[in-house]
Amino acid sequence: MPSNVIVLGAGPAGLSAAYHLGEECEVFEKNRYMGGHCHTKRLNGYNFDEGAHVFFGKDECSREFVLEPLSSELISHKAEIWNNYGDRSYGRYPVQANANPLPPELSTQCVLDFIKACQSPDANINSYADWCYASLGKTFADEFLLKYARKVWTVEPGELTTDWLASNAGVRISRPSIEQVIRGAIDREPQTVNYLTEFLYPESGGFRRIVDPLAGLAKRATAGKVRLGCGVTRVESEKRVMHFDDGSRRSYEMAISTVPLPTLVSMTPDAPEDVMSAAAQLMWTSLRCVNLGVDRADIGPGGWVYFYDHNVPFFRISFPSKFSRDNAPAGRSSISCEIAYSRTKPLNEVNLTARVIDALRDTGILKESDKIEFEDQVDIPYSYVVFDFNRKAALRTIHSWMESVGIYPCGRFGEWGYHWSFEAMESGRRVAGRVARQLEQTVAV
Repeated sequence: MPSNVIVLGAGPAGLSAAYHLGEECEVFEKNRYMGGHCHTKRLNGYNFDEGAHVFFGKDECSREFVLEPLSSELISHKAEIWNNYGDRSYGRYPVQANANPLPPELSTQCVLDFIKACQSPDANINSYADWCYASLGKTFADEFLLKYARKVWTVEPGELTTDWLASNAGVRISRPSIEQVIRGAIDREPQTVNYLTEFLYPESGGFRRIVDPLAGLAKRATAGKVRLGCGVTRVESEKRVMHFDDGSRRSYEMAISTVPLPTLVSMTPDAPEDVMSAAAQLMWTSLRCVNLGVDRADIGPGGWVYFYDHNVPFFRISFPSKFSRDNAPAGRSSISCEIAYSRTKPLNEVNLTARVIDALRDTGILKESDKIEFEDQVDIPYSYVVFDFNRKAALRTIHSWMESVGIYPCGRFGEWGYHWSFEAMESGRRVAGRVARQLEQTVAV
């Protein structure tokens, strides 16, 4: 295999690709650390991941890179997930199987509309909004799922396809049976109707520890050719030349890119106009995490909580201190509050931390007596891919052009999908195999 194979990015996907390609490739990472979105920031004795990160992969890559090498370092948790229903009202997730905490009138209407949806003829489902109405009924859809979709995806639910609902771990949104919906409305005992029932989390080091074994393997496989703090800045695609932060340049025969597609296209001046136009059609959300350390132990219900109310700035909060004792000092709690924004919904940064703290007090997560002893914000420019109706056509145009100039997309933002960490590792393995086979054919010719 030629030695001028470049891997852009040292997150789970890029590291997996590098490991599977071996010493003939060179990895370039813009950050001064490996791990990508699996990064953990440690400050003042607190660990904060980039939002709520947990591990539940069971495939071959999960076993080889995480489960076996970290077998003695992973804590097993039951996935205890909650919903906030306004003010200080809470119930277990998902609401469609646990409607008991709702006001009786609302709970009754949810059940009646669910039964009506089940008895209706097969609906014509074109969008995520259609799916919600057809699968869960009007009231569950209007009061919960569609409100949440607007908050986290920052677009109207009718603009979303249903392509993102399926995953290797199961359907992302549960559709319970009529019996489960009725029981959930009258029985206070919560039901677990979800693809995620258990998860693992590292005993120490935060979620970043998940990628440490793979990072070590990739460094050894590539003979140490992992360049940190050295991201790609410009691509001459016709010449197959890449330029990097340190002023260096590399010729390549094949490359694997985990760089977000809009960024990759923008740094390629000779990209065709139709490719630039397609990249401009792609939609994604960014994330701002407001992270807090609190001088009280065991704050909050469960591991994380979803918020439907648009007057509450965050769509989800998690409690990292519950995942591992290493994530907060003894006797303290940590809260990570996630706020989505995008070009269609700009972030209001005015007094953001103060507004988040006020919302936590209003919803009963924080007591008036709680002291905030640590606060920080982390910005994640690329967080979630939005599966709108422009996505598929735009990807066909961009991916076709990329492969014509020897660049293979990989990972969440290269393949432009909804990859969990273990799916990103599998993406790296799969794409590395494609590149290796293509190079073998080139050599044979």
